[in-house]
Amino acid sequence: MNFRSLLTLLGFSLACATAQAANAPVNIVYPINNGSYQNYFTSSFGATCSGGQYTAEWGFDSTTVGTGTYYDQISVQFSHKLPTGSHVFWVKTSCGVDRVVFNVL
Repeated sequence: MNFRSLLTLLGFSLACATAQAANAPVNIVYPINNGSYQNYFTSSFGATCSGGQYTAEWGFDSTTVGTGTYYDQISVQFSHKLPTGSHVFWVKTSCGVDRVVFNVL
């Protein structure tokens, strides 16, 4: 294998790895992990699970603030108010979970 072929193969492998990482079952868009926000802020997430009906639950710290059922894909955006301090935003679905830690100023 020549150097040019090796570089092409390496580039293709990196592209595939990036595509797989971007297609996680649950992706929290906002708040950003380790970010700082005012009391009123927007939260956003999406989930994609293949073929079937699924459930989703989301919340802050140990409190659930929303639930839903969906087929294949769900996208949620909402505003919320939390007290000053460190918090965790979490999302649980039938096919995956995600969570971020952030601060309210």
